[in-house]
Amino acid sequence: MDVKHSKAVSLSTRIVAPMLEKYSVLEKSLVTPRDIACARARCLGVMSISDWLDVPFVQVSGGLPAILAAVLSEAFQAWERFYQLIPGIRTGVPQLANEESTICKERGAKLESVLQTTRLEFCQSIEVNALQNVLNLLARVSRLDSTLDEEISRAGCQAILSRLIKQIKTCILFVESSGSSEKDFDALMDLQDTACEILYFPGIKGAMAFTDEELLSRLPLIYNMRPASPVKENDDVTTILIHQVTKRQTAQADVGFLIWPSAIVLGRWLLSNRHVLRGKTILEIGAGCGLVGILAATIVKDCNTPEKVVITDVNNTVLENIFRNINLNDLSSVASVAKLDFYRQTGDNYAGKWIAGEFNEENERQRTPVDIVLAADIICQPDDAAAAAKTIYDALNPGGMAYVICANEKHRFGVGMFASECEKVNLTATQANVREMYHGNLLTESMDSAAGFVDDMTLTFFEVAKYKIQ
Repeated sequence: MDVKHSKAVSLSTRIVAPMLEKYSVLEKSLVTPRDIACARARCLGVMSISDWLDVPFVQVSGGLPAILAAVLSEAFQAWERFYQLIPGIRTGVPQLANEESTICKERGAKLESVLQTTRLEFCQSIEVNALQNVLNLLARVSRLDSTLDEEISRAGCQAILSRLIKQIKTCILFVESSGSSEKDFDALMDLQDTACEILYFPGIKGAMAFTDEELLSRLPLIYNMRPASPVKENDDVTTILIHQVTKRQTAQADVGFLIWPSAIVLGRWLLSNRHVLRGKTILEIGAGCGLVGILAATIVKDCNTPEKVVITDVNNTVLENIFRNINLNDLSSVASVAKLDFYRQTGDNYAGKWIAGEFNEENERQRTPVDIVLAADIICQPDDAAAAAKTIYDALNPGGMAYVICANEKHRFGVGMFASECEKVNLTATQANVREMYHGNLLTESMDSAAGFVDDMTLTFFEVAKYKIQ
């Protein structure tokens, strides 16, 4: 190895080493969607996530996207130093793509000779390997968190990646024309493929980076929830992260884009009555963002039982968001998503038989009845009351129970008809004012985050039974 190259390698090692330390911390810390969401919050100064008290992130302007963009920038700077070491890069190689193949081969052979003399190898380069590691990290976190994907793109990564891809194409052309090692070609192709995967985000070109205020608004909602009546003073907090759908609502079917008051209240009721879920199969209907079903799945997971929770809605966008929220809370082992339409159920299946499809398919199939049905704010009009009652009847096993909370008739048309509609399909419904339960404590948890909540809102709790026929 000549003196010039030896010094260059030494310099690159000094440059790459600190960047790799940062990369290592990020690689170990950003493993799951929940890890990523927590890191996004912590980097913006949000400290309210109970299970992320000891994390290697501090508040920084621009948040996690700025940190990731800075690491990419450092890796790219090291790569550029290596790139500039290749003799002829400035004078010949960038123009190779526009020359005849014979000229390419001649120039490539000359450059290959020089490259072999200086012993530069792409596949063994510290800079190339470090850059590949950083690109792999960015690609992985982008796949796990689509919100962060957009934020990374707008944090300055697009310009770096565009420049990098052009340089990689130049190197690939050189390797192809000079007959270099197949390992060098593969290393460059891997770099190019990963960079292209990260670079593509529709509508981002030229967009400004998000402000810290905008980044804060894009964080998932954080619910640190306790039972309404703690058994112990130091009862563990259950932390649930929920992404709402950020698209604009254009129809009644889009109400599931947001968190509604009854979901928070029913979730807290479940934490106060974990025993009703123990050893039971569970279905949430009209789930919206899925808070209730996700809390139920968290309880089931904590109990280490084999039962699963099925979380359903009818809107495809809502179902995609539920799937995202299941992964965001590390619950894919105990929760699944299905597409259930209230208006497709008949209300005459005593043994239990409900119809639903997969969230990404149109085909429906009969499903096994469950022991528990959960529902929050599922009635917006009179016809919904009848359809919801029929759905509950068909979905429940004989002897099963449903727990439903809705805002009262003043706020939701049709809620006043729900109990009578239950009776029509041989369900028994008892009801109570939520404000009179647990000394009103069910209403004190994070209600400000709910859409449409007002201080004088009255919520009704329905306990619905499907009794066995003797």
